Amino acid sequence: MVTLLFYSFIVPNENLEQQAKALFKAWFVDFEPFGSAMPDDWSIGTISDLSRDIICGKTPSTKKKEYYGDYMPFITIPDMHNNVYVIATERSLSKMGSDSQSKKTLPANSICVSCIGTAGLVTLVAVNSQTNQQINSIIPKERYSPYYIFLLMQTFSEKINRLGQSGSTIVNLNKAQFGLMEALVPSINDMNDFDTTVKPLFERILANQYENQRLAALRDTLLPKLMNGEIDVSAVKI
Repeated sequence: MVTLLFYSFIVPNENLEQQAKALFKAWFVDFEPFGSAMPDDWSIGTISDLSRDIICGKTPSTKKKEYYGDYMPFITIPDMHNNVYVIATERSLSKMGSDSQSKKTLPANSICVSCIGTAGLVTLVAVNSQTNQQINSIIPKERYSPYYIFLLMQTFSEKINRLGQSGSTIVNLNKAQFGLMEALVPSINDMNDFDTTVKPLFERILANQYENQRLAALRDTLLPKLMNGEIDVSAVKI
């Protein structure tokens, strides 16, 4: 009962994410706001056309322990599973480690896409971060919607796996191939309008993730004490 009580406080994000996906489909698949036809000022381009830069991550030398610490999140594929934003990572870099490859640093709201091994996972960056070499990340062009690009890349999982196989059972889609993938490029004005529409959903998702992280830490601290009888909740009315 106590365990279930703690889990009941965890805030689900699935509904918010589904709302964002439904809006993406309405705008960029069905073109509902545009009379069910793609506007003339949109084009078919590539991922590179949406990107100020595409960053292929890199792992700092693990032989140098001073490269690892708690200064900057270091995103790897396990951190990406079931997360819209990456807010916690198994490993972090020290300032020395991040400075050793400063050109690999991603600003907030960059889009990470796993392209080697477990390919097709997509997440947003919550704070300045770096990734390992299994991940290609998109830094959007100025005024281009990161939320549009994030939702677009979520539809690319099958394509990434197909392009990255190249006769091998292990998926490995390199940066050049990744940048050349065909993509819909809406007008900047329409992307900005979409960004304004979905931004509150993503801000709520991020806030919920941080709240869930806080609640999970509280649960992990208090639950053992409750189970051991160190805290008496017998008088608490639910």
